[in-house]
Amino acid sequence: MLRVKILLGAVTALLCFVSRPASAMDDWLPVTQEELKMTSQDAPGSHAVILYHEELSDDNKNTSIKYTRIKILTEKGKQYADIELRYWGGDFHIIDIKARTIAPDGTITPFTGKAFDKTIVKGRGVRYLAKTFTLPNVQVGSIIEWRYHEYWGDNQLFAPHWTVQQDLPEKRAKFSFSPYRGSGVISDQHGVKDRVYYTLMGLPKDTAIKLLPDGKFILEVKDIPAYQEEVFSPPEDAMKMRVNFYYGNENMTKPAEFWKEEGKYWNKDVEKFIGHSSAVAAALSQVTAPSDLPEQQARKIYAFVHKMRNQTYEQDQSALEELAQDLRKDKPKVTVEEVLNKKSGFRDELTRLYVAMLRAENIPAYVMRVAARDETFFDPNLPNWRQLTAEIAVVHLGSRDFFVDPGTPYCPFELMEWTRTSVQGVRQNATGGTELAQTPAVDYRQAVTKRVAQLTIADDGSVKGPVTLSWDGQEALAHRLSAFRTDEAGRKKELEDELRSLLPHGSNVKLESATGWDNPDVPLKATFSVEVPGFASATGKRLLLPSMLFDVNSKVRFTEAERKNPVYFPYPFATVDVMQITLPSNIQVENLPQTPPVKSDFAVYMMDRSAKGNVLTFKRDFVIAGFAFPAKYYQDLKSFYTGVSHGDEEHAVLTVAAKP
Repeated sequence: MLRVKILLGAVTALLCFVSRPASAMDDWLPVTQEELKMTSQDAPGSHAVILYHEELSDDNKNTSIKYTRIKILTEKGKQYADIELRYWGGDFHIIDIKARTIAPDGTITPFTGKAFDKTIVKGRGVRYLAKTFTLPNVQVGSIIEWRYHEYWGDNQLFAPHWTVQQDLPEKRAKFSFSPYRGSGVISDQHGVKDRVYYTLMGLPKDTAIKLLPDGKFILEVKDIPAYQEEVFSPPEDAMKMRVNFYYGNENMTKPAEFWKEEGKYWNKDVEKFIGHSSAVAAALSQVTAPSDLPEQQARKIYAFVHKMRNQTYEQDQSALEELAQDLRKDKPKVTVEEVLNKKSGFRDELTRLYVAMLRAENIPAYVMRVAARDETFFDPNLPNWRQLTAEIAVVHLGSRDFFVDPGTPYCPFELMEWTRTSVQGVRQNATGGTELAQTPAVDYRQAVTKRVAQLTIADDGSVKGPVTLSWDGQEALAHRLSAFRTDEAGRKKELEDELRSLLPHGSNVKLESATGWDNPDVPLKATFSVEVPGFASATGKRLLLPSMLFDVNSKVRFTEAERKNPVYFPYPFATVDVMQITLPSNIQVENLPQTPPVKSDFAVYMMDRSAKGNVLTFKRDFVIAGFAFPAKYYQDLKSFYTGVSHGDEEHAVLTVAAKP
């Protein structure tokens, strides 16, 4: 939602206090016999149905009223009795929660319990607060419903973003928005906003939003299908039917002018932060040497900034504190000297400090604000500055621009965290202005996982021995960021759980060592001792030995005949597996199948099986060179994965002789 500020003079004081707003929904909507009698036959394939959903937003009262009624159709549908009401925290509050359960015979059980506060982590570290509770006496055939008020204090306005499509089918939904109608001037840090605009995304072409004489916007819809989640789909927030409102000016209808104007305000803010600080110049004497080449200077400064305390990624509530600060009208203005002196800052502050230090060394460097693609996709035709959520640095060395990510802990110099790759944003340029630009893509060689097992096999088909997992690039960064919020015991558990999830059920896993946690320029490695009972299947005097030790429980398979959504991986990647098995003297190789490579324009799979002396070696190479595949390419992707499955499922045949 877009934060704006009202310049009201004396009227501002009246909005600093928000009372519990009166609601037109003090009484529950009537329950019809049709709703009570509805069964799963009325909604085939659905475990529950949203009978009615309503959101009423009013920027004159600083409040939003939300109402949901759901019909439970199956046993699995009872999970919807666990309610999470998400909100941002900070100046946002949820009050007046009311809920109840209606049995199939019409008996009503009101919710009289307490809603608990909870922190929700979504995507890569994005945090929300939630009020959570569970409705009582829910059974198949029940109707559950709840309503509540969300309000925001002070003199702020928040144009709503309506998510029209939900994970369940909807019978009816109603949305309304009453924009601010006061006499004050609406403004934010980017200038005056004197109009209201909206965009519709994914809705049927005949969808119409009504504008009433009093300035209220209303949308009423019926029979909205459920959003169909598919494995490896793009972020659902980018795929669901939705409507976004904005306060703005006439540039909202001219996207190119909008980004130019907004970029000007942002650029001014960045330059004010960076300034020309003598403290920055003084600090450089402790970081770089006069004989250093520009790239050496850039790397040393990068390492220096990385050692600072990064408040965005800390285990506590710092991410929420950062958001709360950003929403405050009296947000404190942090300076580059303050970040430098405290050796601490949020991710964007550290990025700006990095650029300031480079410029002090006369190295051309610029800030770029980008849209992270783990939750939604940037649309340059959508006039909403808040699409851009994080800042990176662009360093010009020689004839090349390096896109670097000093605000992300443990991110190597020539890598960006994947959500900021292959995305558009606004960057500063050499002329002192701004422009729309694209960040580089990730190469599969920047996301490599290696898994090596050195095992011995027994007559009963069990195997044991050391297993080493190593991660490089994006894979290592993901593990390091996950470990950033836990302790040594938590790291150990996460690593053991990860390997255990890759091995056959019943495997015993023990972490022996893990190295490379704190050095982003080396692979992260973990060594385990492993025992896998019954890995090879006994059939008489033979053992059928699988070609794959890893991924037996979680292999990606595309088995559906058709695909609705694009296939979307976080990034291109490569996996190298080596399994060496030492055979005792009474076990011999009878048959070692050979698998032809499987190749396409976007992927490669090779499986090589060989024997030397009493050691069997299975080597598997797997590469996916892209990350986003439109649905029209699904059959090609499915065909590739089918070939991979056939290769992985081939077995070596071993003969077991009786021991003398």
